[in-house]
Amino acid sequence: ADYVDAYNNLGVVCVAKGDNAVALGMFQRVLAIQPGYLDAYNNIGLCLAENSEIDSGVQYYRKALTLDPEDVQAHHNLGTALHAKGLSDQALFHALIAYFEALRLNPLLRKTWSNIFFSIRAVRLLDFSLDQQLSSIGASLVEGRPHIEFRLLQYKLAIGGSQAGDYLDDAVESLSLDEGASLDNPATKVNSAGVAPPLPEKITALLHFGRSGTGLLHSLVDGHSHISTLPSTYFSEFFDYFTWDRVTAGGWDEMVDRFMSIYSVLFDASSPDPVPVTGGRFINNVGQLEGMTNVGEQRNEVLKVDRGMFREELLRLMTYYDSLDAFTFFKLIHAAYEQALGNPGKKGKIFYHIHNPDTYAELNFLKSSPNTKFLMMIREPVQSCESWVKTPFYENDYKVVATHIVVMLFAIDKVIFRKRESVGLRLEDLKERPEQTIRALCDWLEIEEEECLYEMTAQGKKWWGDPSSPDFGEKGMPPFGKASIERKVGVVFSEEDQFVLRTLFYPFSASFGYVEDDHEQFMRDLEKIRPMLDQMFDFEKKISKEIGMDPKQFMKLGHYMYLRSGMIDRWNVLSEYQTYPHMLKPLSIGTS
Repeated sequence: ADYVDAYNNLGVVCVAKGDNAVALGMFQRVLAIQPGYLDAYNNIGLCLAENSEIDSGVQYYRKALTLDPEDVQAHHNLGTALHAKGLSDQALFHALIAYFEALRLNPLLRKTWSNIFFSIRAVRLLDFSLDQQLSSIGASLVEGRPHIEFRLLQYKLAIGGSQAGDYLDDAVESLSLDEGASLDNPATKVNSAGVAPPLPEKITALLHFGRSGTGLLHSLVDGHSHISTLPSTYFSEFFDYFTWDRVTAGGWDEMVDRFMSIYSVLFDASSPDPVPVTGGRFINNVGQLEGMTNVGEQRNEVLKVDRGMFREELLRLMTYYDSLDAFTFFKLIHAAYEQALGNPGKKGKIFYHIHNPDTYAELNFLKSSPNTKFLMMIREPVQSCESWVKTPFYENDYKVVATHIVVMLFAIDKVIFRKRESVGLRLEDLKERPEQTIRALCDWLEIEEEECLYEMTAQGKKWWGDPSSPDFGEKGMPPFGKASIERKVGVVFSEEDQFVLRTLFYPFSASFGYVEDDHEQFMRDLEKIRPMLDQMFDFEKKISKEIGMDPKQFMKLGHYMYLRSGMIDRWNVLSEYQTYPHMLKPLSIGTS
């Protein structure tokens, strides 16, 4: 009855299940038994913050810090809560102080590096310089992963600016400091049977743009005789050091089994085990969510790979190497996967659905595979954006809505697109003129056109589409149906909201043929929207009303400031350059 750890752990489980009310009772019981139980204060603060009781949550974090001023988790949680408050009582500035303190105590705290980015972005709107504080942190982080995290933060803050290329180079170069990047083979003799079997050399990485049909394109490429591709988006975070650490934690002899445990969904799509995704999060049941458990002509098959055959082949391939890094291991995984599917040694290209990677995963992959070609699926930007934010909008999750909008505004203007061969493929072209588009894509991918490119498959089995799509019905989704590109905008964004977004997306939309080029009108619209960026959008007014928050208070929220900072940044770039300097270019499609 007095076992406080059990009550605390039960409370944590209740939080994970979404039952905060029961969880709060558990944590309060802990403090009734043992008032100095530190974790309970942090956990109560988290529950209260989840319930939008930010001020009460802050009080509990401060109580935790009274008990232990060097409690890293409490500093991080305090920063997160204060960021949510935004400008109220200078909370945004105090959030940065809390985050800086957390990083001083533990410079490896990944989630703090991630969260501080949002607060720095938000503070930029106030013409407040953090150069001195950032320089102070950077000076103390001269090696290893803390130094890498600092360089990644600098790059993220520079994206879309004139110095983005320099910061990108610095961030990629810093990744060489990761001492855990490779693992040595302990065998006294590496395979004496001869030269290692050839591995695919050419790689294309597929990125998304809001909701833009990456699943469709992936399914069309799936069955090509010269392309190796793993199903779904399971591997978007494979090149994050967190994933590699888990794979290599038991040494060389355990790598294969650990990989198979982490990605059990690859071997049985019905596996509920969590898969890592961007932001340090995990998704359960991803195979089911992606429609990989109802494939085949009768929709009664589950995607599976022979675990024993895969394991045996991957172990065999590893014997040819003195050491392995994540990139080589990634290619060996593809080779073993093809062997397990009965396609040994036939495919010389990898199609990697990297989708929406975290910055570390993206740049680590970029460093490992500098000749990779990047392909982004494109859809009319405002339509794509509304489709992406619709679910969090209905859930009144303003943080996610704001983040998605900013991500899309910057996704089209990455310096990576100028440093690597990159194109955007319009979903509209794929739907409206599939033959011409697929032929153009084949030319760019340097592959032959095959009939399979017009069929949606996964592991060669019929794939019926994304179950989360509004176009998914009793008969699944036709590959070239036009419902998604004909959908009217207005469920989330009002006409006025759309006007602002269309203006900010204009150079991109004009380049990709979504609007006629009218530069003079664009410059007039650009001037018109500037004062509008300082006011609430109609979709924000709806969320504010739904959550019962006064509009003036809503305009002080940290993510309100973050969204404004991102939009005003984009406006400033357009005002100076009249375009985006690192903008993605469209795939060239013939007119015949």
